[in-house]
Amino acid sequence: MSHHYQFYVSPERVGKNVFFLSGEEFHHAVKVLRKKVGDSLAAADGLGNCYEGRIKDISSLQLKVRIDSKTRNTGEPELFLTLAQAVPKGSHFDWVVEKGTEIGVSAFQPLLSKYSLVDPSSRIERWRHKALSAMKQCGRSRCPEILPPVEFARILEEAFNIPAFIAYESFQEDFELDFAALLKSYARAIIFIGPEGGFNQNEIDLAVENGVHPISLGSRRLRSETAGIVAAVKILSASGDLGKL
Repeated sequence: MSHHYQFYVSPERVGKNVFFLSGEEFHHAVKVLRKKVGDSLAAADGLGNCYEGRIKDISSLQLKVRIDSKTRNTGEPELFLTLAQAVPKGSHFDWVVEKGTEIGVSAFQPLLSKYSLVDPSSRIERWRHKALSAMKQCGRSRCPEILPPVEFARILEEAFNIPAFIAYESFQEDFELDFAALLKSYARAIIFIGPEGGFNQNEIDLAVENGVHPISLGSRRLRSETAGIVAAVKILSASGDLGKL
């Protein structure tokens, strides 16, 4: 999908009629893309605001853009979907954050479950940077939240009042779950994805007791990182946030 390059502007660098780019964004604009005074430029602040305008001034450390237009929630899904996932080994969760951001996931919740193999605490800032880069690349206006790690049992309590789903490899659907009907009256939803060893039976039972809907992701065994994206696509598609084929 082609679109003009979108920069990130820190909210505190936005004024009433102008905004400023500095640091990496300034370097990319001036040194890489060779932007000049008078050129058009678009930027998002990660909080839902997109600005477009023309470069008014370029100094040695920053550039100033006159704001000609401002839009809200450009590229954002109507459903706020949280992908709560046990972090796989290696850098695979980097890919989950990048691709999840592109398809419309609004928050990533690292999970700590029985079979978790990775402590994600030290990687939060790295994933926030990945989400911000993906937001710019795909033309969204909000940067997805990267939440602190949480125990699986604890987050089940917080997910009680919204549609919640859990991918369960051994679950055999004997009916067609009407995702669209379940999501219709809600602005938020959450999907739980287990570690490489899956959720254990006690965790599945606890989730079901708390009103979470077990779902199947098909007859083939998926890697953890693939399962998260497939599940997110399934839910966002049902909510109408992936467009029409």
